[in-house]
Amino acid sequence: MSHRVPWWLVTCLLSSPVAAQTGDSLPPWVEVDVAARTVQLRLETGAGDSGAALINGHYRGEVQLVIPLHWTVRWSWRNADSVRSHSLVLMVEREKLPTEGGRPAFSNAMSRSVTAGLRPGQTDLTTFVAEEAGWYWLLCGVPDHALQGEWIGLRVDPGATMAAVRSKR
Repeated sequence: MSHRVPWWLVTCLLSSPVAAQTGDSLPPWVEVDVAARTVQLRLETGAGDSGAALINGHYRGEVQLVIPLHWTVRWSWRNADSVRSHSLVLMVEREKLPTEGGRPAFSNAMSRSVTAGLRPGQTDLTTFVAEEAGWYWLLCGVPDHALQGEWIGLRVDPGATMAAVRSKR
C-alpha cells in the first residue's frame, strides 16, 4: 500500500520556518525564517590554534554565508576570546583584505567599536538588510586581525531563495 502526501502539504512543510531551520545544509548557528525573509546568525569569535581568532570555528574564508537579496540579517555576536578584543564588520570584497575595519557594506552591518574591538566576554547585536548583491567579507575590524585570517565570506545572491553556508575546504 503506498501513501501519497498531497503536494500542498509538502509545499507548506518545506516553506515553514521550522523546516528551514532544520535543513541539512545549515549549521546550528544559522536560523532561517523564509516567510519573514530573515536570517538569524549566532556568531562567536574565539582563539584558534593557528594564532588567528576563529569566527564560529572558521577562518581565512573557509566558509561562505549565502544570503538572498533583500533579506534581513540579524546577528548576535560574542567575543569568546579570553585575551584579545575583537569586532565584526561586513565589508565589500576587494582585491586585498583591509588592514582594519572601515565603512560597512550596509547600514548597521557592524558591531560597536569596529577598530578598537569589544573586550573578552562582551556581546553585541545588529540588524541590517542585504540590499545589494555581491561578495563581502565578514571580518574583524581590529587592526591586522583580518590579515591574520579572522574573516569568513558572505555572498548576497539575487538568485538564492534560501540562506546557505558553503564550505570552501
